[in-house]
Amino acid sequence: RDTRCESGIVRDDLPRHIAFIMDGNRRYGRKTYGNTVAGHWDGSRKVLDVAKWCIAERIPYATVYAFSTENWKRDPVEIASLMEIFARYCEELRIESIERNIRVCILSTDPSPLPSHVAEGLRRLQNETATCTGLCLNVCLSYGSRSEMVQVCRSLVSDCIQQGRDASTINETDISMRLLPHNCPAPDI
Repeated sequence: RDTRCESGIVRDDLPRHIAFIMDGNRRYGRKTYGNTVAGHWDGSRKVLDVAKWCIAERIPYATVYAFSTENWKRDPVEIASLMEIFARYCEELRIESIERNIRVCILSTDPSPLPSHVAEGLRRLQNETATCTGLCLNVCLSYGSRSEMVQVCRSLVSDCIQQGRDASTINETDISMRLLPHNCPAPDI
């Protein structure tokens, strides 16, 4: 619906999973509107554009890095604005995702700082799209790759201790099964 394949790339040559880092919204907002918040609003609307493009190109998995754990160090006013954008936008994304058969998975290494109304909206978005069978859209929010690695290591150490397992037997599969986007292959791009 309202999307068409534009690349002309043979399906077998298409990536299966593309990851997008949402960067430059503050610079764009300052340049275009004279303030950063407007840039964040525009950037949030691009998530659906990315999803529609992936659907049109028949790319089954997309990951969007929307807000890192490092972003919590930003100005509290900017963070509050971003949280309001997330709260409002996750409702719009929920409706569009259900209509377009998009399964949304929220990936977070530290969800504790998220305001309760944002966390509730994200839970609803994820739960109500859980049975969708089209594009799998991972949204990384309050996510940090280093935090994820620490969590994976702690989990493996705990398993080794509890199971009396020799740490030298840990392999890539053990690690992959503990990574947050274990619901899909690693990003190709």
